[in-house]
Amino acid sequence: MLPSSKDRVIELIKKEELVVTPILDENQIGEVSIDLRLGTVFRVSRQTRKPYICIEDTKVEKFFDTTYRDFGEEIIIYPNQLVLASTFEFVKVPNNMTCYLFTRSSINRLGLNICSMIQPGYTGTLTLELINQGENAIRLKTGMRIVQLVLSEDKEMQASAYINT
Repeated sequence: MLPSSKDRVIELIKKEELVVTPILDENQIGEVSIDLRLGTVFRVSRQTRKPYICIEDTKVEKFFDTTYRDFGEEIIIYPNQLVLASTFEFVKVPNNMTCYLFTRSSINRLGLNICSMIQPGYTGTLTLELINQGENAIRLKTGMRIVQLVLSEDKEMQASAYINT
């Protein structure tokens, strides 16, 4: 069940039941979602000389190079390229809430599609799997609003948590 309004989202943040920090602009908060920004750490996929990657025999991390950008700097994602990024914001999800990450529609239309679920109780920055499915390179800037964190409260879990305290 989605929160009923922007006021409910703000209430959850003020009570520190939901933590999203830093929020620089209240325009980041929507009726049932919060816009999150692109962080500054990236893991860029690297082509291997082998014909395939055997997941059982190797660490996937060795197929990525880590790169850093300052806030406001750009990163270019080429067609069919995979880049792991993080959100700029730190997030703490309540135990009675599940969240979903979706690309902001203007970015999605360019071929960059992000969709994932965040489990109740998750704490940390969120990993974004950026894959350019379009035909053109896409320039992104750190700090730009890139995804929406869509909130879903579970009233049964909320009632159970209240009873058990």
